[in-house]
Amino acid sequence: MIPKDTARLWEELRHRDPEEKQEWIRQLAENPTPESIEVLLDVLKQESWFLRDQAARTLATLGERVVERLIELLEYGLWYTRSAAASALGRMALPVAAVPLVALLRDPNRTVRDSGRDALVGLCGNEMGLFAVADAVRTLPERAQSFALDGIQARDPERYQRLTSLLREPSALDAAVRRAERGGAEEGGLLWEDVVGDEGARGSA
Repeated sequence: MIPKDTARLWEELRHRDPEEKQEWIRQLAENPTPESIEVLLDVLKQESWFLRDQAARTLATLGERVVERLIELLEYGLWYTRSAAASALGRMALPVAAVPLVALLRDPNRTVRDSGRDALVGLCGNEMGLFAVADAVRTLPERAQSFALDGIQARDPERYQRLTSLLREPSALDAAVRRAERGGAEEGGLLWEDVVGDEGARGSA
């Protein structure tokens, strides 16, 4: 899809109702060609909250093929684009997004920072994401670390407890991160209980 076609699409969509816009985005996702992915990413730069939200949800289903592009958009000039990209990355919950999402907590815009914390909660929903978030959060200065953890605690106390359990065991977290980097988690089914032990797992239940 060439830029001229994209511009024409925005003009046509301006006059359509939400259901038609939603259907248009759904159709783009059905056949995620490089051109349709570019259009979906461009939607994140549009002023319409509805379109951005629908595109973020759709992009989150496309996984690794768009994760690097979404990470790039975390530094885009428009705050609502950074926020929408964080939302998509949170739904995707891939560990590779942990470091850039933690960095997003320094964003000058409060809505963007909140989107970053929402996304980190999403990452903490799976074992690999939890390890990656813990590894990224522990590098923060004390005040910034408290800001990150307070936000996660307010949104999901159970995931907060699992995260802080990992942070209290730096040697175990190091081992988990090393194993994850070797791909051992995928091959061996590394679980959070493998890192914190049965007692730690029961403690957060």
